[in-house]
Amino acid sequence: MKRVFILLVSLFAMMAASLSAKAQQITITLYPGVNWISYPNAEAMDIASAFGSFTPAQGDIIKSQYTSSVYSNGGWMGGVTHLVPGSGYKYYSNRTEVVDFSFAQPASNAVATATPTGITATSAVVGGMVILPEGTHVFLRGVCWGTESNPDIDGDHTSDGTGIGSFSSTLEGLNPATTYYVRAYVLSDHGLAYGSEQSFTTEAGGSAPIGAINGKFSINNSGDQVYFSQGNLQYQASTNTWRFAENQWDYVGTQTPDNYGLVGGTVTGSDNRNISQTYSGWIDLFGWGTSGCNHGANCYQPWSTSTSYSDYYAYGSLSSNLYNQTGMADWGVYNPLSNGGNQANQWRTLTQPEWNYVFYNRSTTSGVRFAKAKVNDVNGVILLPDDWNSDTYNLSNANTNGVSYSSNVITSSQWNTLEQAGAVFLPSAGYRYGTSVCLVADYGYYWSSSYFSTDSARGISFDNANLGTDESRRGNGQSVRLVAPAEN
Repeated sequence: MKRVFILLVSLFAMMAASLSAKAQQITITLYPGVNWISYPNAEAMDIASAFGSFTPAQGDIIKSQYTSSVYSNGGWMGGVTHLVPGSGYKYYSNRTEVVDFSFAQPASNAVATATPTGITATSAVVGGMVILPEGTHVFLRGVCWGTESNPDIDGDHTSDGTGIGSFSSTLEGLNPATTYYVRAYVLSDHGLAYGSEQSFTTEAGGSAPIGAINGKFSINNSGDQVYFSQGNLQYQASTNTWRFAENQWDYVGTQTPDNYGLVGGTVTGSDNRNISQTYSGWIDLFGWGTSGCNHGANCYQPWSTSTSYSDYYAYGSLSSNLYNQTGMADWGVYNPLSNGGNQANQWRTLTQPEWNYVFYNRSTTSGVRFAKAKVNDVNGVILLPDDWNSDTYNLSNANTNGVSYSSNVITSSQWNTLEQAGAVFLPSAGYRYGTSVCLVADYGYYWSSSYFSTDSARGISFDNANLGTDESRRGNGQSVRLVAPAEN
């Protein structure tokens, strides 16, 4: 029985090779000047599709018995709109050299190519559907694939069984950041047929996840690295939507002067003073551990405004960190971010030791770790990735706490250059106490996932003259900047 099976497989392979040879496209040679060509395909095709990957020269002319078309500015213009099976054409080549080409093969109605899914840096799921009458003998089916258009079974292809209906398989070992072309095929007692062509591009290996800045930052002596999110965390209560700020310098702030007469914010129509369960604007200053998960704290919702520190004990314990137990008190662990992959458990908040390591202990290529700055007229602090090249932008007073924001004044266009090189910017968004917003545009307060004492949790803070570790009352509304793990 095993020998019979092997013979059948060999027979089907021979049939496929034979039919493939018959289905090979005919090579047509074009000489400079006038040529006579025939269209060998069994189905009519529009002229652009029929020529496939062949690019005519400017001024080439094709004539049928009754009309003509000229190739001009990247397209055919005139009366010849389709090439008809069995017809001959007069072709004037405007080239000075001889060229060979083959007409594209029309897609078959016998098999359809499925849209590739599950695309990663090295794999993709492909497939198709055999659409033939009941009773048809289907000997082989699968998908042809390659890095050039119109792949066929003489090249790389899958073998996905027999029969009518849908099929799929996974391509593995693909190259990152590469475009691949796929066509489903079927070998039946009607012959060999191909489906229409689909294409996909694999992801870039080791690239930053969706919603992240593409710069890697070491967070400990073990060499672990993270990506920072593209902006501060924001929340809209009316739709229960979490997202990252559109720009790194964006912050909600307040449009009502605080006790210091300060007003600021870059998010139109939003104000942290309006925080509530039904607020339709955006907020970005959160009490510690207010992820929205009922993890045991009295105040766990992002719209919480209680000023009592005991209402914000993670998991109901004054000595718990956000990363303890289930980790769900952390905003990034519990929530999907609409512009950050839209799945829970993709992001997290740095611990206090990790924040300290990023600012003060990392070894970087340039020696530069951070710098105070005013970016797009917003005060804040710039963090530089481990592989930062100082030639990208020369920052003044780097790694210095006690300098002013005006040490580096950077326009939005200049910032684009820094951001593309992996730079992170933390804006001075102030803080919230109850429903009062304070020190907006002047001070920056960012939470860590580490607790400090009965009434406080840890983070970092900075202003126009200082930068360092901060211990804030748990009920204060402060900025959150999430990170995602990076492959080393």
